[in-house]
Amino acid sequence: MRGGRGWLAIVLAALVVVGAEAATRLGPATPAVATAGTAPSTTWLCPHGGGPGWTATIEIANPTGATLDARLTSYADGPVGKPSDVSVPPHEEVLKQVDASSRAASTRVDVFGGWAAVGWVVWGDAKEPGLGAEPCTSTPGSRWDVVDAVTTQSSHSFLVVMNPFSIDAVIDVTLYLAEEPPVRSNAWTDLTVPAGSALALPVGSQKVGALGQSIVGAEVTAARGRIAVASSVVRDAGGIRSSLAVPGQASRWVLPITGGTGGATLSLLVTNDTGVRFSAQVLARGVDESPIGDLTDVRQGGSSTTTAQVPTEGGTAVVVESEDGTVAAGLRAAGHGGDDAATGGTATDASAWVVLPTAFGLDPAASMVLVNDGATKVQAAVTLVHQGGGGLGDTVQVTIPAGQTAAVPASFLAKDHTAAAVVQATGPIVALGAGTAGSGRYAMALGVPVPAGTLPDAP
Repeated sequence: MRGGRGWLAIVLAALVVVGAEAATRLGPATPAVATAGTAPSTTWLCPHGGGPGWTATIEIANPTGATLDARLTSYADGPVGKPSDVSVPPHEEVLKQVDASSRAASTRVDVFGGWAAVGWVVWGDAKEPGLGAEPCTSTPGSRWDVVDAVTTQSSHSFLVVMNPFSIDAVIDVTLYLAEEPPVRSNAWTDLTVPAGSALALPVGSQKVGALGQSIVGAEVTAARGRIAVASSVVRDAGGIRSSLAVPGQASRWVLPITGGTGGATLSLLVTNDTGVRFSAQVLARGVDESPIGDLTDVRQGGSSTTTAQVPTEGGTAVVVESEDGTVAAGLRAAGHGGDDAATGGTATDASAWVVLPTAFGLDPAASMVLVNDGATKVQAAVTLVHQGGGGLGDTVQVTIPAGQTAAVPASFLAKDHTAAAVVQATGPIVALGAGTAGSGRYAMALGVPVPAGTLPDAP
């Protein structure tokens, strides 16, 4: 027995030596691929801006069958705000008031356990009356373009740049004008946006040198870090606009509009040196695609902006196509009072959207337009998602003919002006909502496209 144990010890020792030599030749073992988590989460950045006496509401709509948790954190040019946690039940919406006391006010929303749509609504006080609304973004990036700023004496435009991350961001800002060379100010070159903060850059500042412009486009690039950017415009006579910047340009844009008085201002931003050739057309209910006479095969110079008046009535959409380059676009609409609204449109469509409410308060009214820029008729189911509603609300069916738009019935939306709407279609569309509230306040906001596989089949 002792002899057997001796031989066993010798064999084990030999195996150890052989194994060590093999490990030396082969190197360390490759670790196994990590298994993905089963509880998805998303981070939404909301550079909504604000001002003294302003209020802001963050909207979180949960179209799924799972309970979600969300954490809201406020940022500005001072200390980070204390996080606030909320629970969002299945098929419900949560409206949460957040800080909007400074021009740089921004909010980060972390959603845990599934997907939700997130957006904002900002209200000015009696000194700065108006309403602004936009979706937040879940894709922070290193480049953002927006064309909505105005630097006349009666308008005050700001670029809200948000960096909620743990490292400083370093940015460069280039302003593009209609008939003058681009402006690259030393004050906005290699500008640090500290970690966990947001800045509001006054586009009409004398230090920048872009005063007296009817339209200013901006390109914000981050040499380090990731950011989110939006434009905030405040008019002395009353009026607030919010426009989320776009993370890059495209050769085709769809810009819906609804809820205004008719007529709109189309703005384009060209950042390349050679310029582009573009055309614009209007899509409307019961009318085939209609080219805009003054905007057919137009040549726009490089490194510039341009604006044009476009005819709109009711729920319509302007489609801009560039033949030989990419652009950024914006559409501004006048409301029934002193307030106006704006959208940067979208370069992509989707078969499912969540359209968040855009107005609260006294005498609210909502409208929604669905845009089908394809060649086949599309059927859409629109379902309300209420705050504290205990499940999905009413549903209405809407038909959108090929190459046209369709309005969701106002009587349907009037059932709950604070509700979000889940739109599920049989084909790709674009959805936008608008709202008005007391004293002529008016805002528009593009819907949030829903990732494929998030929702069950349309009802």
